[in-house]
Amino acid sequence: MYRPPPLRGRPLLENKKVLLIDTSQPARELRARVLRSHGILVDAAESLQAAGCLWRPHLYDLILLDVRKHLPAETLAFYEHIRDASPGERFAFLVGPPSYLSLTWPSGGMAVAAEEEFQQWAETVKRFVAAA
Repeated sequence: MYRPPPLRGRPLLENKKVLLIDTSQPARELRARVLRSHGILVDAAESLQAAGCLWRPHLYDLILLDVRKHLPAETLAFYEHIRDASPGERFAFLVGPPSYLSLTWPSGGMAVAAEEEFQQWAETVKRFVAAA
């Protein structure tokens, strides 16, 4: 299992708060685990409705939304609602398959990531949060 290297001082992303919305439980759990391994506080939701119950203005530094399994109209309405209520809210839309998952997933039943693939995801998240 990947463990980030020890850092001197406070990690850059420590205590940043992310709302992760992903309908796939294995992918959601893996993404949340990677984020947490970098000191990021994660609230995870399986649906837009559940995310709507968790979301509060200015609570999250970033909202990560996997848009592939939501109806486009619902996704747009969710985004517009949050944008209107909190104009500075930062979003990142996940639009492709998570490349850090094993090639056997989901048919293999487990989400397994190689260390370098965890690093790739972690670097992407760092860029998103830094921009937030």
